[in-house]
This record gives sequence, structure tokens and C-alpha cells, in this order.
Amino acid sequence: MPELVARGNDPKQQWRRPLPDGTVTLGRSVARSDWSVPWDPLISKVHATLAWSDGRLTVRKWPQAKNAIFVQGEARDDFSVGIGETFVIGETLFFLQETETAAAALDLPTPFSELTCSRRELEQHRFTDAHERLDVLAALPAIIRDSPSDADLEARVNEVLLKGIPRAELAAVVRWSLQSASGEPVVEVRHYSRRSLLDVDREFRPSRRLVGDAVLRRRQSVMHLWQSGDLRPEFTINPGFDWSLCVPLPDDPEPGWALYISGRLPAGETSQRDVLLKSDLKFAELVADVFGAFRQVRDLQHRQSRLARFLSRQVLAALSGQDMDEVLRPRETEVTVLFCDLRSSSKLAEEGRHELSRLWERVNQALGIITSAICDQDGVIGDFQGDAAMGFWGWPLGADDQIERAARAALAIRRRFDQLAQQRDHPLAGFACGVGIANGPAIAGRLGTYDQFKVGVFGPVVNLASRLESMTKRFHASILVDERVAERLANPRHSHWVRCRRVAKVLPHGLTLPVVVSELLLPAVESGAITDRHCRDYEAALEAFLAGRWADARRLLDRLPNDVAGDVLKQFMDRTSQIPPDPWDGVIPLDSK
Repeated sequence: MPELVARGNDPKQQWRRPLPDGTVTLGRSVARSDWSVPWDPLISKVHATLAWSDGRLTVRKWPQAKNAIFVQGEARDDFSVGIGETFVIGETLFFLQETETAAAALDLPTPFSELTCSRRELEQHRFTDAHERLDVLAALPAIIRDSPSDADLEARVNEVLLKGIPRAELAAVVRWSLQSASGEPVVEVRHYSRRSLLDVDREFRPSRRLVGDAVLRRRQSVMHLWQSGDLRPEFTINPGFDWSLCVPLPDDPEPGWALYISGRLPAGETSQRDVLLKSDLKFAELVADVFGAFRQVRDLQHRQSRLARFLSRQVLAALSGQDMDEVLRPRETEVTVLFCDLRSSSKLAEEGRHELSRLWERVNQALGIITSAICDQDGVIGDFQGDAAMGFWGWPLGADDQIERAARAALAIRRRFDQLAQQRDHPLAGFACGVGIANGPAIAGRLGTYDQFKVGVFGPVVNLASRLESMTKRFHASILVDERVAERLANPRHSHWVRCRRVAKVLPHGLTLPVVVSELLLPAVESGAITDRHCRDYEAALEAFLAGRWADARRLLDRLPNDVAGDVLKQFMDRTSQIPPDPWDGVIPLDSK
């Protein structure tokens, strides 16, 4: 993994940062720059931008930065460096290095002494250098919170350990795991930092015995101590360590993680060894507690973000703070179902059969418009069926305005596709959609097993919404609704944003009860909308048709050119020789879905 190392004049003035994808800012200000160099007054609050790509680090001086950036003694405002190369700002040297994670193939010599402490014992132990350590701990939550990535977070935790444990020479985040092929235990070094930047090429190998003892066997912090000179250079990055400490992190969200610290005891402190090391152990455990808790919170956030891809905001809100089984339990309730199907996708699939991946992406974009409109009105996404989507309202939380929300979602879908139809160069310009909305009782809730499930809705109202969507092709309408939805939306208080007109009384194919079908219309003030007078004339023609006065119905329909819904009525009258069947109930039976 490539890293940028910063080193000031004081050995304590240094850090290492793994290079992320994308751009970061470098400067003196902690608040204004992503990576801060607070020790150097010659560095501006924001001094440069850094971008890692294709094995090179591009560095660009910030326009307001005062001092120059030097590369090989030459002032440069825009340049790139590779692994092993350096640049200087003020009194700070920056260099690029490659750090490889390492598995502990060898182990350290057997320790001559071991130190473990219970939580109770550590709580009673008084810190040495308490003031300095507490200052470091106080800054830890902000350091963790502001870390942009896992790798950067691990690097910063290591730096906190080195600042809070004066005798530590090296700190690392490690993970105990088993090789998938052989099943052999390995210690993966996730990230490590050292106090000295000497011997940068020497590989770090932690003690597998120590990590296994702390993480697997004891599940508590363990410190190994060696006699001076026990450690040979091939075992560790800096020879002559007196001790190494391993602190396991909580198993949640992933077992086997730990903090690993190694260091030396300065001459003359042998008599106070246990006191000093217990303080170091206590500090390391406090850091591990904060770091472990943050990892758990971040994992929960990741899980919730993944769950949000499958459940709507309304379901997630209902689940918050409640028993999931109870919230998702299937129950009978009143729901409003919206069924939306893309038009022309089959034709486009046939024409673009050699570019199916591109068509797939277009269909996904189109479905995204549909689902966004449903979710924006707090609906639940119930299902996808090829190029169709189903949403519903009324579960898990009841909603008195569920019909209005469904209607607003349908109108938003229509408007968006109408807009795209005018943009000939847009990938979705060839798509349109039909929407059916129905309201009624249904069973809603979890469908499936505990291992894999979805939330859905079941009942005749779902079938009716689907049939209404299919009828939009026959009536050349964008949105068709059932009687309950139309009756609710016909209230004059809704006239400024939605209108309804009855189009026919039909018996859908495969159903036993006839339905009065209405068309959901845009407000009269919108461009291209059907006028209120047109709606009144059609309503009069439909009343005559239903009453069996077909001559009057045809005369009125002839006044409404280019009304495909009226053409459906005229075609039915033509098929029966202009005479209503006997008996006549006004119902047009449909012979297909």
C-alpha cells in the first residue's frame, strides 16, 4: 500500500498516511485540510492537493499558499512523484513509500516474563504521566470520527498509541486469521507505525505466539517481556525491544482483531518497570475500547446502508427502536397499491439485443425514476418484475393520506418521463410508462423465511392495480385508478394538483367484478393537459353510453377528436351494431389482460 510520510525537525513531528483513491488536501489547519501538519508554521492552512493515480502522486500547490514546494531543490507548483521520491514544504520533508502487509511466518523468542492484568486491577491502577495521556485520549474521538477511510483510521490509531505510550517504538493494527488453503494461522498486519523512520525497508513481523495468546486463548491483553538483546534483527523492525503488548478488540463486527505495541524500557527504569508497563497497558486498553466501539458503530452504519437498498425509508423508520419481528409481521390492513410498467422496453430489447448490457443500464435508470418517486412519497417498494415495479402505502405505518401520496408519486413519474421524451439525446428518451393505482384491504408484511425475505403485499387489490396498468395501453392513458381512489381524489380541495375523469366501466380479464375505471389527469393549467370542458363532455357521453342511449353517446364523442378513451367506447358500439345488448349493464368485458 502506498503511503505518504511527513517528517519535521523533531522526531515526534511525523506521521504516515495511506494514500486513498481521489483527492485530499494537505495543510497546517486541522479544520480546513484533510491531512494536517500542525508543527510547521511555514505551511499554510491549506497548502496543496494530493491525488494518487497510476502509481504516481500528483501534488498541486493551493493558489493561496504562501511558501513554495521544493522538488530536488527546485520550486514547483504542479508535479508528480513516485515511490521513494520526496518533496519539501517549509521545514517538513514528505516522501512516498510502499508498505506491504506482512504475515508472521516466524515467531519471536520465548519471553522470559509475562504481564497480564484484569480489568478490575487496571481500574485501580493510577496512571503515570496522567495529564499527557488524558490529553491524547481526549483528542481520540475526533481523530477517529474525522478519518476518511479504514486505512487512515488505523494509521491514526497507531499514532495515538505512540503519543500516549512514551516507551513504545512501534504500534500496529493486526488481525488473526486462518489461511484459506492450508488452514494455517497467520497474523495479518493491517497497518503499523513506528516512532523512528530509520530502517524503512525492514519488514515487521509480530509475535504469532503473543497475538494467538491474547486473541484466542485468553481473550484479554497480554504483554511479553524479553531480556535485553534477546531479539535478533531478522525477527523485528528494530532490534532490542524489551516488550510487546497485544490488546484484543471486540469480536463484533469481526473476530481476530487486535492492537499490537512494542517498545523498550529506558535505562534506570527497571525498578519501576511494572508500574510503567501497567500504565501503558491501561492506556492501550482505553484506546482499544474507543477504537472497537467505533468499528461497531461503523459496521452498523454499513449494514443499515445496505439494508436501505432493500427496504424503504418508512420501513426503516418503523424498525428503528422496535422489535423487527413484530413490525414485519404480516397483517391485514388497508393499502393503496401502485403498479408501474415501462413501455417500449421489449421493442428496445429486440432492437438492441447485441447491446443488452447498455439496455440493462437504461432500464435500471428508468426503474430508478419510478422507485424514487415512490420513496419520496414514503411508499414501500414491494416488488420488481422485469421492467415493472410495484409500490404500496398503508404499511408498516398507517397513513390517512395514502391515496394522495400514491397519486403524487404517479404524477411525478409521468412528468419525469414526459420531460425525458422531449430530450431526444437522453438515454431514456424512448421510454414511457403506464401506471395503475388501486385501494383496498390486503395482507402486508414479511414474505419468505428468516434467511431470506422481502416485504410485500397480497390480495385482490394488487391484481387490480396490475390490471389497471395493463388497461393504460388499451385506453392510451398514462395513469388509471379504481373507484375508491377516484372518489377520494375527486374532492374539490385536490383540484389544484390532480383531476380525475371516468373513462369506462369494464370487467377485467380473469376477474369477476366490474370496475369503474378513471384516468388520473394533470391540473388543467399544465401545458398539454386535457381541458375541464373536454372532461365534462366526455362525462356526458359516458353517462349516455352507460344508460344505453348510444346515439347520444356517439354524437357527444364525435365532438372529442383525438380522445382514444372515447374511441374504445365507439369501437365497442360498432361491434354490437349500435344496439346495446339485452340486458345492458354498461360493462365492457375485456378479453385480455
